[in-house]
Amino acid sequence: MKKVIFMIASLAVLAACSAAPKQVGINAVPEKLSTAITKAGRTCTTNEDCVAVQKGCCECAGYAAVNVKSAQKIQKIWQNECQNAPCTREMCYVQIEPECQQGICVGKPKTMDSYFGK
Repeated sequence: MKKVIFMIASLAVLAACSAAPKQVGINAVPEKLSTAITKAGRTCTTNEDCVAVQKGCCECAGYAAVNVKSAQKIQKIWQNECQNAPCTREMCYVQIEPECQQGICVGKPKTMDSYFGK
């Protein structure tokens, strides 16, 4: 009887652990997200084919330019891996303007005045 109770309790603990929200560290850069960005498509024909995606759970990790189709997959991974991620409140100047150059999405750093307005 003790073994049965122990097994039931163990299964309950395992179920609770698997249902708990994923916890990540401060300013995390999950491996799944990094891999998805590395493998992302970057082909384009116009600037509208390119978008910026976060390289980590927080803005300070920076951004990468990818094509729109790849961004949809990356966004799903970001939401799954980063939904409970804590971020520091520091200001980061890492945003990019995605554009298409010679058929490849690239990102050029935003100008400083774009952060503060004119």
